[in-house]
Amino acid sequence: MKSTTLRRSNITREKVAMMEALSRYNREHQDEDFYRRQTKNRELDALWQNFGVKQQRTEKAPQVYFVIGLITGVIVTLLITTFVSILINISAPKEDAVPKSKPVAAENAKFRFIPADASKPSAAESVTKEEYTVKEGDTLESIVIRFYGSFDMDKVNLIQEANKMSNPNALSIGQKLIIPINKG
Repeated sequence: MKSTTLRRSNITREKVAMMEALSRYNREHQDEDFYRRQTKNRELDALWQNFGVKQQRTEKAPQVYFVIGLITGVIVTLLITTFVSILINISAPKEDAVPKSKPVAAENAKFRFIPADASKPSAAESVTKEEYTVKEGDTLESIVIRFYGSFDMDKVNLIQEANKMSNPNALSIGQKLIIPINKG
């Protein structure tokens, strides 16, 4: 340092020399401290490994629990659905177990179609009567179409008169109806 600077700062030459010596010492021994610290860290690492501390388990994320729950729910739903469908199939009556109806005579199995314009039988035509048992879902209109081929209100009235019915909608399953058929 220049002497003018030293005078202004009130620092003596001895103090400046001492500061320079201290800075040289720090530079020289700085490497030794670094290696001393490194050796100490290695010793601590070795002690820590010998101590045998096991790593702690990390907790699973909430997404893992969600996915596991979702998969479990799907599997349980499939199992319940399969179980219920098996129970329904076991409890449902088989077609073989249901008694079959008697075979219909070949004459009754044929549909007889009479033209719609022949609404009333003439003297030359003879009238026969067939018996029909009402089944589930039958209406008087469907019975007329079955036996006469088309719907005609006169045919409905003819069946009502032959069976002495006051209400054409009052049919019951198993009821026997007389169906007048015209033959010519």
